[in-house]
Amino acid sequence: MNDNETTTTNDDAARPTDADVLIAGAGPVGQVLALLLAQQGLRVSVVERWERPYPLPRAVAMSHDVQRVLRQLGMGDELDGMLEPWGLDGQRFSFADASGRTLGESEYPLASESGHAQMSGFSQPDLEALLERRVRADPRIDQYRGYSLDGLTDDGTGVSATVRPHTGLAPVPDGAPRTLRASYAVGCDGANSTVRSLLGLELTDLGFSRDWLVVDVVPHVPLTWLPYACQVLGPGRPTTLVPAGPGRRRWEFMIMPTDDQESVDTDDNSWELLKPFDIHPGNAELVRHARYTFRGRWADRWHQGRIVLAGDAAHQMPPFTGQGLNSGIRDAANLAWRLALLVRGGSDERLLADYSAERSGQIARIIQDTVGLGQLICMTDPDECAKRDAMMGGSVGMVHEVRENWTLRGGTLQDDGIGGGLGLQATVGTGTRTGLLDEVVAPGSFLLVGRDRDPLELLSPAHRTAWQQLGGRSAHFGPGGLTDTEGEYAAWFERLNASVVAVRPDFHMYGGVRSPHAVDALVRNLTERVVS
Repeated sequence: MNDNETTTTNDDAARPTDADVLIAGAGPVGQVLALLLAQQGLRVSVVERWERPYPLPRAVAMSHDVQRVLRQLGMGDELDGMLEPWGLDGQRFSFADASGRTLGESEYPLASESGHAQMSGFSQPDLEALLERRVRADPRIDQYRGYSLDGLTDDGTGVSATVRPHTGLAPVPDGAPRTLRASYAVGCDGANSTVRSLLGLELTDLGFSRDWLVVDVVPHVPLTWLPYACQVLGPGRPTTLVPAGPGRRRWEFMIMPTDDQESVDTDDNSWELLKPFDIHPGNAELVRHARYTFRGRWADRWHQGRIVLAGDAAHQMPPFTGQGLNSGIRDAANLAWRLALLVRGGSDERLLADYSAERSGQIARIIQDTVGLGQLICMTDPDECAKRDAMMGGSVGMVHEVRENWTLRGGTLQDDGIGGGLGLQATVGTGTRTGLLDEVVAPGSFLLVGRDRDPLELLSPAHRTAWQQLGGRSAHFGPGGLTDTEGEYAAWFERLNASVVAVRPDFHMYGGVRSPHAVDALVRNLTERVVS
């Protein structure tokens, strides 16, 4: 259901809500959040000033854990056709100096905790088209495309949003404003977020600011003479080449002070920059070029009352580790189950404070790491570049996975060395079928995973009831349970030194226990943390 009319009254607090959650922004983060909330049974309103999804590529790298989130929404078959796993057939990422000499290279590991390739290339317009189809088909989501957000108020019992018809870059002259009412609101409205501005939330800025030209190409022939992925370092012009989804390649060229700034972002200049790579109109199509300023910053606070930030509204980072869009989808997955609990009642706003703590802490570490890498990549002083190249030698490695430094901390987690990591998804069997865990045990709820016995059997009646009221489920290996077909879960439990692990709906582990007799305490701690 889309483009609904609403009726405004003088007493917003007293009137029924139009939705449980209002989302400002219909980019991938807003759309994924809307679909996750609808999957939880919530009613959602999405407000977006643009009438159609953005048609040109932006993000090109999808992390394994984000792919798991999208597959949770039933997009597996359609995703398969739009993803290009990085690392097949020994594909490597290389670093080269300005002369073209290879300083080092590393392989892309395919294995991950999520059961999918660590990183896959994709075309964002394809993903956005898929998300748009899903949103339009979902009866729980009302989408207001062609509307801008003009005002947002939180009266403690709900949120009221003033929206106005909008076309392109400008509001519709004399367009009548209307009011939408929701229990909660989320700003997924980009780097220049109206929601963040209305709340007056400040940003921590690391002071990293570099201008780059991003050029997307569809080759007409196999580019066998080029590396699969490469970072060409200065002091000349730092340049990045990466796969950008099936049949696509992306170049990123650092804009230099000596460039003609008026003609940088043009077709002619893009072809000129591509010429050294032997890419020309005779063997490739120029899809787009765009000038970007790469920055590293994040919001000091991610929520205020019933209003929350997610995606670029909360953080912006350089693309050197490919974590921008991925971080936004992680925000959505982390937030969706919290909002569902809050809307259903029985939980308090502490869940949103925990969201802010978990996400802002991880984001700060990712951005710090990414800016550190960016400072090496963007170096142009010849002497400093020579020192860097000597230091790098032949031991170059790229960030292919969520580093240990990026593990969630604080928040809705047990501080036991387990909480905060990703729950394993590997191949399991049931006696009648074999598949990845999410294919066999439907995701989307809290899950107790037992090493050799059903954790529900270990719970007292009171804690079993509390777990079931939370929507919690269980899975286990051993007699009557799943088969660990490749032995990965046995190794996982051994590595965690646990017999039972509690996994949240966003696939992150809440925590675990070594003794099966401690499951009551695990469930008690979790339920006390999420239920008021």
